[in-house]
Amino acid sequence: MKKFLKILLILIIIIWTIINILSIANIPFFGIRIFKVGSGSMEPYLKVNDLIIIKTEKKYNEDDIITFEDNGYYTTHRIIKIDGNNITTKGDSNNTNDPNITEERIVGKVIYRLRVYGFLSYLLLKPYSWVLIYIIGLCLIFLIPGKKSKGKHVKQKS
Repeated sequence: MKKFLKILLILIIIIWTIINILSIANIPFFGIRIFKVGSGSMEPYLKVNDLIIIKTEKKYNEDDIITFEDNGYYTTHRIIKIDGNNITTKGDSNNTNDPNITEERIVGKVIYRLRVYGFLSYLLLKPYSWVLIYIIGLCLIFLIPGKKSKGKHVKQKS
């Protein structure tokens, strides 16, 4: 059971590290990216500080929630109209449509949302918090006692 806990802690630390690196560095991983929602423009579906997983698709449809690049910034909104090469998007809680975009500016489609908003998200997404989590995790891994040997002790000759 203690060995299982050590393995579980190691897996949690590895997964947590991968999620943080991918979301902070904006590195695509097999066509997938992780973003943190920064505004309330898509509420109630997406809330501030939710984590979203974006996947690059070959084709996008009306009603898809997509992330697109706009002058070095990323925006996540819903496609409300596709007219040839012009794609119109709008945030669910916005009153007006966004300026039209082309498919080349689309980063990907939201395939999963992780509801981690509020204080917990704020706390866990700060760099000093995950350093603390790593330290605690590593301490737990090394402090959980291992299985004691039941073998006979043999005296060695000097």
